[in-house]
Amino acid sequence: MNASWIATRTLLAVRPDGQELPVTLRMGVPYEISPEEWACPVALDGLQERLPDMHGIDAWQSIQLVQTLQAQLLRHFIEEGGKLCWPETLEPVELHELFPRVRGE
Repeated sequence: MNASWIATRTLLAVRPDGQELPVTLRMGVPYEISPEEWACPVALDGLQERLPDMHGIDAWQSIQLVQTLQAQLLRHFIEEGGKLCWPETLEPVELHELFPRVRGE
């Protein structure tokens, strides 16, 4: 399926060896598979070749799963010694800036 991307954000990733590369987070349009299953395309261009669409019980959950997967993959990149920066300013990016947690849970 060729995804229609509804949201994108590009960052600069710096590998532990100093190599810099652009990384683009993408979220696609959720689509219905059945009345109880939806899927949402996801991409992390620059760090991952191909990611599977995230499946949930509805469009809302499939979107949430996209963000959860992206956050987990970026957290792993950072734990392995990588860094994320805003491409315009080269200032560091914290994961909570990309994926804020809901307060008052």
